[in-house]
Amino acid sequence: MNAILKEEFSALENAHRLTRPMPAALALHPHDLLDMLLNRRFGVEYQPVVDTLSGETAGYEALARFHRANGEAVPPNLVFEMLHENPLLLFHTELEAKKLQILQAPKTELLFLNLDPDSFHAGRTPGGNLFTELFRSHRCPGREIMIEVIENLHIRDVERTHAMISDFKGADIKVATDDLGVSNGLVSFGSFCDSTFIKFDRAWLTNRGNRKLAVLEWFHGMAKAAGARTVLEGVETLGDLALAHDIGFDCVQGYYFRDRFISETW
Repeated sequence: MNAILKEEFSALENAHRLTRPMPAALALHPHDLLDMLLNRRFGVEYQPVVDTLSGETAGYEALARFHRANGEAVPPNLVFEMLHENPLLLFHTELEAKKLQILQAPKTELLFLNLDPDSFHAGRTPGGNLFTELFRSHRCPGREIMIEVIENLHIRDVERTHAMISDFKGADIKVATDDLGVSNGLVSFGSFCDSTFIKFDRAWLTNRGNRKLAVLEWFHGMAKAAGARTVLEGVETLGDLALAHDIGFDCVQGYYFRDRFISETW
């Protein structure tokens, strides 16, 4: 494992020598990344998915977290942006992170896991896919693993997402469409129909006027008509929660419930 990471790291470092430097405040040097991966300086934050009517925690979404040797947190987006420059590093990191997220998960009916289509693509084997095998091998009574997928405007990612959903469907692994309404995203007909859950992005809660709310209600009605359960993300205030209740969302998620967040490290 370490030998593979170091080899892929060398390729990544050489690539970064040819790119322009980032501002110091935003920089993540390849050596920092290698240190985090080799020493497993990453963890997981479980954010509750809450039943809108009862207020009970219906499940948790597992989110990757990273830190330096001194304990300083590193924004996950910086880590994944760098990892995307090397598919094998991305794959190894995602696979290890998913193992942690499953093993440390609180006891709950639903566990939502994010999976990048590029990671899934890199996990292919002659006999299937390592991520599919991982999720299938960690099924347990009373808990459903729900894989969150997102499609963006690049056609390659759409194709990889469809391949990933198809593979999961064949293995009876449920999927959730994530970030419906995000500015750089799209949702295809196939993804919409195959999703057990559809999660609406927090963008719906910003600058909301009558027209935006009408579109939100329309999309929500389509999701319910398709038989999907719905989640409104980004709920931060009592007003956000009331809106979700009025529209009829099954669940909500966001910093309004930050007292229920759970953090774990490797």
